[in-house]
Amino acid sequence: MTQQTWTILIDGKRQEAAARLSGEQLWVALDSLPALLGWAVKDGTLCRQDRCISLAAHPGVASGTEIDLVALAELLNMPLAISPEHHVLSLAQSPEQQSAVLMGGEAPDFALADLAGRIHRLSDYRGRKVLLVTWASWCGCREDLPEWQAHYQALAASGLTVITVSQDARVADAAPFIEAAAPQHPALLDPDHIVSHLYGLINVPTVIWVDEAGRISRPPRVEHATNRFAFAHGLDCEPHLAALRLWVETGETDFSAEAVRRATMKPSFAEQQARAHHALAWHLYQAGAAEEANAQWQAAIKLSPHDWTIRRGSMWLRGENPFGAEFAEAWIEWENAGRPDYAKLAAARAELVA
Repeated sequence: MTQQTWTILIDGKRQEAAARLSGEQLWVALDSLPALLGWAVKDGTLCRQDRCISLAAHPGVASGTEIDLVALAELLNMPLAISPEHHVLSLAQSPEQQSAVLMGGEAPDFALADLAGRIHRLSDYRGRKVLLVTWASWCGCREDLPEWQAHYQALAASGLTVITVSQDARVADAAPFIEAAAPQHPALLDPDHIVSHLYGLINVPTVIWVDEAGRISRPPRVEHATNRFAFAHGLDCEPHLAALRLWVETGETDFSAEAVRRATMKPSFAEQQARAHHALAWHLYQAGAAEEANAQWQAAIKLSPHDWTIRRGSMWLRGENPFGAEFAEAWIEWENAGRPDYAKLAAARAELVA
């Protein structure tokens, strides 16, 4: 088959590449690999940073001046989802690669726009403590935005920057709540779920502390700015807010570097596979292929049923109500499973390798 232009999705990024589909193989030029995935092939060896793999030991991955992205993904343990009809390949980082990044302690950088279109990078705020908050319009946490602004006003002079990040796919859903809160801190839009992908998040609201050097001082946790909905979620916001004030004013935190590492959730292959399907679904939805997008979302939900950023976050797009019967059904299923959130899953997986 002749070459066609394919879209390659990974970590929320879209890239175009000339590719040739042959059965279940997707061939691209070897020299396009560094830009696509950060790997390079030289003298029959596939390398990225300090990791190298001999292609001679894995026949069929490369042929001549081409490499099969499907076989390469399998070799690297990278989950994928593919739409041959729409010429799209969606890849997620391998669980091992994702874990290595998160366990390293440095907060993954990202660049997102605010409502005015201004781009903000997390790294722009080095030298200040950052309270990173993810939220969504389909969550009661949307009502927290004015309170996060109030906390920012109270602690900004002491060196705190609050960054709120909407996990809404549609900017129009998030905009009214941002405008009503009138934030003086960065209030960012993340329709591609870049932050959830990079940090392995499965809940909103999720709060992460990032110190002046860009390292995670407190791992992802479900936290609210008020106790308005404590009757439903059963969480008391006051201990977290007291700890936040102490950290900002004195630098003291109850999480050592080792405690942060142990409380960071190592993703499973199924969860990473779900992210690949989710990214493909969102791309197809934007392209007008709603039926195929829904099939990809259903595949993602089956793989990771308790990832609210995927399951509840896609309800509007799948024709369901994130505040209605479909949400109630998902909530009951989640409760019956023991309310598995980020912190519980991280603790359970840490015990498995202890």
